[in-house]
Amino acid sequence: MNQSDNDLLKKIWDYMGVESPLAHADVIIAGGCKDPVVAAHAVELYELGLAPLIVFTGYKQSGMSETEADFFARIARDRGVPESAILREPLAKNTGENIQFSQKILADRGIIPKTVILVHKPYMLRRFVATADVQWTEPRPTFIGRHENISLAEYMIKRGTGETIRKIMGDFQRLRPYAKKGYQSVQDIPDDVQAAYDTLLRRGHHSG
Repeated sequence: MNQSDNDLLKKIWDYMGVESPLAHADVIIAGGCKDPVVAAHAVELYELGLAPLIVFTGYKQSGMSETEADFFARIARDRGVPESAILREPLAKNTGENIQFSQKILADRGIIPKTVILVHKPYMLRRFVATADVQWTEPRPTFIGRHENISLAEYMIKRGTGETIRKIMGDFQRLRPYAKKGYQSVQDIPDDVQAAYDTLLRRGHHSG
């Protein structure tokens, strides 16, 4: 029986959004993007007492009135996070810089974390952690990857089916070439996940 597009996409979604068990950390880093849910989830983890500090990282994208870092920080302040628990990194233009520049602003303040919680969109989480594996210089902390608790079906309702497919496939197709370029660590891609991506491509779906 042929698998539906949604069944195939869910294989990739589950693979890309794999999370680590929660544990206390020295800092939470929310990856730069326009999705306010990323900031909100970082705040939820802070409110649980899992880390005393949040770094919001990201530059001012075209069409934005403020940097991603300031946008996220405003969300955190509105939710009651004190300014003393927020650090902004407003220059990073890509995932590698999100990690590199976040490490720098922490080091500039004498903070050398042993454990870091990395927060991003579900389909972006694996690549965010894989990037940290390579881009964070020694001493390298333990990374805990987390994202909002949401199903693929719920996410597609919120974001739209076409956009969701493009985004998930786009991040998946970056895994191997980015690892070869040294941007992120090599990921073990199961055969059924690769086959799901290849089938979606043959059916006319493309990354974006």
